Amino acid sequence: MGMDMIELWSGTGTRAIIDPIGGWILNLSDEYGDVLYPRRTFTALDGTKKQRGGCHVCLPNFGPGGESGLVQHGFGRTEIWQIASREQMQATLELPTGQGEYTALSSRMTISIESRAMHLRLEFENTGTDTLRVAPGFHPYFSLTDDESVTVNSEPYQLDELAGTEFIDGTTMQLVTSHRTLTLDSDDLTTWALWTDQLGPYVCLEPTFRGNAFLENPQDDELLPAGEVRVYTATLQWN
Repeated sequence: MGMDMIELWSGTGTRAIIDPIGGWILNLSDEYGDVLYPRRTFTALDGTKKQRGGCHVCLPNFGPGGESGLVQHGFGRTEIWQIASREQMQATLELPTGQGEYTALSSRMTISIESRAMHLRLEFENTGTDTLRVAPGFHPYFSLTDDESVTVNSEPYQLDELAGTEFIDGTTMQLVTSHRTLTLDSDDLTTWALWTDQLGPYVCLEPTFRGNAFLENPQDDELLPAGEVRVYTATLQWN
């Protein structure tokens, strides 16, 4: 680690801890306990190490990179972000350049909390001369207790059936676990990935721009022309 963590707190018990490495929200909690499953490293059955938990950004791609050559979920979660500003309830981090063909992609992420709510804002600017393809997402891991199933928009899902991702379209999702009701909203990231590998007690409901878009041919709204800016937002509320 070696780098200062950013701590946000609302004064009413809601608290977030952010690691500038990856811009990764390590934990989100309130006075009743964890909202996000705190990040940790698991060893999978095949011996590989898996980082799970918290919430990380997926940029410029959510899911597989396809013919782009980008890794799963892109490079945003492994780069070191610069802290542009930090206050008690809000922090803004910047990634001025990307990797490979994305050196001209400048990213800016703002994470803000209030009582039982978190707001995420991701802004891309193409500082180069060539059009860039972007289809990002956020990857939260919601904390569970002894749940064997969860309910999304009144539909029950068994956790042991979610190793293959379910994609659900909409601007608002309601996730009900054994101990919380969570409401997620986004007007920009409207394909939601419901998934868990059950390495730990968590389930992911992830706002994305068209899911595994990079496995398909590019669509016009994924193309960010030179000099242009694009913004994606998502909000989480819970009780």
